[in-house]
Amino acid sequence: CVLFDSLFYSICLFFFFVFFFFFFFFFFFFFFFFFILHTNKHKIDSTNFQFYFNKTTTFCLRRGEIHFKTQKMSLAEEFVIDESLYSRQQLMMGETAMKRMASSNVFLSGLSGLGVEIAKNIALAGVKSLTLHDTVEASWRDLSTNFYITPEELGRNRAEIVHPKVHDLNPYTKCSISKIDLNTSDLSFLDEFKCVILTDAQLDQQIRINDYCHEKGIRFISADVRGVFTWAFCDFGENFEVFDKNGEELKEVLISNVTRANPGIVNTLPNHLHGLEDGDTVTFKEVRGMTELNGKQFPIKVLSPESFSIGDTSSFSEYEREGISVEVKNPFHITSLRLKDSLTNPSIVPSDFSKMESPIQIHVANLTLHRFITQYGKYPQPWNKSDSVAFLKMAVEVNATLKNPLEKLDEKLLEQFSFTSVGGIVALTSFTGGVVAQECLKALSGKYLPLNQWVYLDSVEVLPVLETDSSQFQPTNSRLDSQRVCLGQKLCDELAKTRLFMVGCGAIGCEMMKNYAMLGVATDFEGGITVTDNDLIEKSNLNRQFLFKTKDLQKPKSESAATAAKVMNPSIRVKPMLDKVSRDTENIFSDSFFANQHIIVNALDNIEARRYVDSRCVTSGKPLVESGTLGPKGHVQIVVPHMTESYGSTRDPPEKDVPFCTLKSFPNIIEHCVEWSRDSAFGGIFVSKPMQFNQLMDENNLIERLNQPYGSGLDLKIVRTTSRLLQGRPTNFVDCLSFARLKFESYFKKQSLQLLHSFPLDHKTDDKGTLFWTSPRRPPKPLDFDLNDETHCTFVIALARLWAEVWGIPYQNIETEKDNLAKVIASVAIPKFQPKSGKEIVTDEKAKKPEEKKPKSMDEEFEGHLKFLAEHFKQESPFKLKPIEFEKDDDSNGHIDFISSTSNLRARVYAIPEVDRLKVKAIAGRIMPAIATTTAAISGCASLEFLKLVIHLNKKDGLPIESFKNLFMNLALPFWAFTEPGVAAKQKIVGEATFTIWDRWDIRLGVDATLDQLLQFIKTSHKLDVGGVFKGVTMVFVPVIPTHMKRKTQKMRDLLKTKPGVKYEDLILTFSDDEGKDVSGPPVRFFFE
Repeated sequence: CVLFDSLFYSICLFFFFVFFFFFFFFFFFFFFFFFILHTNKHKIDSTNFQFYFNKTTTFCLRRGEIHFKTQKMSLAEEFVIDESLYSRQQLMMGETAMKRMASSNVFLSGLSGLGVEIAKNIALAGVKSLTLHDTVEASWRDLSTNFYITPEELGRNRAEIVHPKVHDLNPYTKCSISKIDLNTSDLSFLDEFKCVILTDAQLDQQIRINDYCHEKGIRFISADVRGVFTWAFCDFGENFEVFDKNGEELKEVLISNVTRANPGIVNTLPNHLHGLEDGDTVTFKEVRGMTELNGKQFPIKVLSPESFSIGDTSSFSEYEREGISVEVKNPFHITSLRLKDSLTNPSIVPSDFSKMESPIQIHVANLTLHRFITQYGKYPQPWNKSDSVAFLKMAVEVNATLKNPLEKLDEKLLEQFSFTSVGGIVALTSFTGGVVAQECLKALSGKYLPLNQWVYLDSVEVLPVLETDSSQFQPTNSRLDSQRVCLGQKLCDELAKTRLFMVGCGAIGCEMMKNYAMLGVATDFEGGITVTDNDLIEKSNLNRQFLFKTKDLQKPKSESAATAAKVMNPSIRVKPMLDKVSRDTENIFSDSFFANQHIIVNALDNIEARRYVDSRCVTSGKPLVESGTLGPKGHVQIVVPHMTESYGSTRDPPEKDVPFCTLKSFPNIIEHCVEWSRDSAFGGIFVSKPMQFNQLMDENNLIERLNQPYGSGLDLKIVRTTSRLLQGRPTNFVDCLSFARLKFESYFKKQSLQLLHSFPLDHKTDDKGTLFWTSPRRPPKPLDFDLNDETHCTFVIALARLWAEVWGIPYQNIETEKDNLAKVIASVAIPKFQPKSGKEIVTDEKAKKPEEKKPKSMDEEFEGHLKFLAEHFKQESPFKLKPIEFEKDDDSNGHIDFISSTSNLRARVYAIPEVDRLKVKAIAGRIMPAIATTTAAISGCASLEFLKLVIHLNKKDGLPIESFKNLFMNLALPFWAFTEPGVAAKQKIVGEATFTIWDRWDIRLGVDATLDQLLQFIKTSHKLDVGGVFKGVTMVFVPVIPTHMKRKTQKMRDLLKTKPGVKYEDLILTFSDDEGKDVSGPPVRFFFE
């Protein structure tokens, strides 16, 4: 018993200690876990559940395993960019800039509408941390522009309100709150920040903080929106380095000759434009003969689009042939003035070339405003005459302090500034918020050229005449108070009743929906917004399309955006739709649908869709706001019926197709390799052939027809493809790996050997001794498979995985590991290469892709395929393969792995520089670079034009064309060009008769009207003789055809073969011009009523 009791207590004590140990371990684990999650220096990769904290330690949770890694890490190693989220932005900013941003802290003061717009864009960009500072409580005036404040939150600190919503935008950006008094506090707390941004700050505060930042090397930005005026100022210090001024791809061009002279002249191949500018720097590679050029940098001077000089080459060797000129971007430094030093002599970047005097006038108004506030302790009151008089008088004094005083102040502009300075509109906060956020990213990264140093913009065109009753501009403690100060109650009411149709709800669409909510568009029962988009939300959208959150993934964009807009303004009336706007949906988006809208807005990402919507606007006579972005670039085009040209009035020249022979046999740039990999390799193996297989399986009475002579009309090409697929059918993953290894041999060795057999390196094309292998042709160098080469292995594994997916073959992850691959590769028998004599290789760049030769019906090969298939399907029922649809944004599917490895191996064969996976993904998926800053700025300008359209439609005589502005901008430079829209061109018919794209002749002659009545109507109404009547391509009436004269007495509905219930037919009428040539008139719509 004693022994038993001792043993029992010993066991209990053992289990007690075991329990205590595990309890302590798990308590420590969860405490440590949440400490990491909430620490001030964490980074979260939600895909792999990795948490990075401090700069040396990594805590990982992956596939149920726990790892702790402690090591010194470089900047490049520490920050791993989440490509699934940032791919579009990374294409624009680049990896270096992205990592610099991800290690930077930003301080932002002032959370008005402008401040929250800046915060949103910076958070989306993925900086390390963003501190939101404000000491002001939210008021009614914030609701017009601050989309994160609701009426229920008025009276709370603005930073506290917006903080959780900004923080929710991006898990990689840590957000915090500050309420410190910037006027009295020690500013040393700013030392941890790389960029400081001030909005809503008084001038003395701006100067104090700017002085501190300038001394400490902290980048400084201040900005504001006052009424319909906005500005920004940048000071990046005295030695700010820019490593890429414009973000454009390095320009490479093939050269044909370099002279030995002083200066040496470089000529490019014919029709190869170098695209360089004076002062650019280039280097050379692959030059034969004058090898001194290779690897050396030369500043250039442009002589023509196909030539430039590079300095003294007289001592160099003689140029022989070939070579590539490559642009070099060297870092450079810029110096900025302090704010206080630039006030009296500002450097202003022009924006609107039709208002060249406005920026300096607004600068005077800006300085006057701060002096007014200091003297009177208040802002000029809305539309207050006495305040505006005092403001103007003070502006005269301010003007006198400038280094170059203005000869004459614009009193009207100054009065407008005084009247609206306490107001604001979301269109301008959106524009300036995008501009300032992009300047902040420049400050953090050194990518792109900073603003030098001021920019000013106004939109006085949206203001009513100054004599308007001032009572409609006074605040009423309601949502639109700030906007009412600028636009007046009348325009606010018109906005509420507006009906608009927005096509697309991606990045620009989200920004526009936010702007509509803030503007109070469609908040009256007479108004309404219809938005349609057939896309679902992907993770990559979350980096720019800020209305969408992780919870919205795979949900319709239009529905999610509508829901988010209603949170911002519950009164907005939005109808989301999921239909694509195209000819196939004209039963949904009919003429009557368009007729019921006031304004159409394009938020699309492809040209053909834009052109289609534009054509519907022209047909229905509706105004269109068109906009788009490409990286830091963007455009806005306003289309006004019977006034401006349309979007389709001008077209860019079509892109040249790459010659078939170049893609197949003679690539010379990486784009050729990627296109071949996507279309020929991926498309051929995983799409085309499986689809042909399935097409044969769908044939009626397949087995019977296989046994009939010549396959009873079966497609010979498809029979051959199916037979070969079945003969090489894999039964397990080892077979798939073997198939992939043989494809490697075919793609990267045998094809090259065959090409060199047909065209040896010394092959000449003519009696003059012209070498075949000369620029732009590059001779291939066959590759031998190397198990130690990561790209080789990636190709084989990716191809095998996809081939297994096509055939429905399961496999384990362990089967894709290198050890297993080595075993399989060793067992694969590689047939010895046997060159094919007389094999035809297309070398003519003008030649089209030849049609694949079909086997003749009597060929023994074809009969053999039929026999094989017939025998096969006696033993197995027909089945189908799984063609693979290319999807660029799912990194787990292996599509980009295959295309990237194939592209780079093909590039290696032809000595073309290889590129990273993201670059391949962008080319293969036709991904456009994009960032939230550009989108915000463009949507702001598009919203300004939208406001003008509402005014135009509700004003008796409308607005003049000079009130509207098209925009092209490039935030990288930065550059803005606001220009007057092009006038709708007049087309001449005969004599004085003309028409524009907006003209359409609507003819109503009754249901039984005859052709002759139509002809007489045109002659009477327009004094024109009809030379022809057409319905599409069908000739309805051509007088020179004798039999057509009999048709004049026939009814139009019979001639046109109009179906019952059709209300009208669209016709084309032709006439003879003054020279006797046939010309078309405007579209004709013939109504049967």
